[in-house]
Amino acid sequence: MNLVKTIAYLSTLIMGGIIIWANSKSNFLADAGKVAQTEWGIVTLVDLYIGFIFVGIWMCFREKGFSRLAWLIGLFFLGNLTTAVYIIYCIKTSNGDIKKFFLADA
Repeated sequence: MNLVKTIAYLSTLIMGGIIIWANSKSNFLADAGKVAQTEWGIVTLVDLYIGFIFVGIWMCFREKGFSRLAWLIGLFFLGNLTTAVYIIYCIKTSNGDIKKFFLADA
């Protein structure tokens, strides 16, 4: 779990930093359409959102009520930054129990 925790913390820092950098260079709402103007941009977006669906399913298995909705909104707006933070959260709440990490108290 320590390796996963280290990777999740590094990913959080990298994603947070890259989001801040990108926001300082351009307006997301104005420039987002440029990504979808190429075939590889479309492939990247489809790949990204399919991954979000799988992570979202995992979140739905673990979470209940408003918490579930909050994590899903974060996932679809902040992407893998939310995934990395969620993994850190799951590690902390599972106390090293791999079954609890994946399924919580299910």
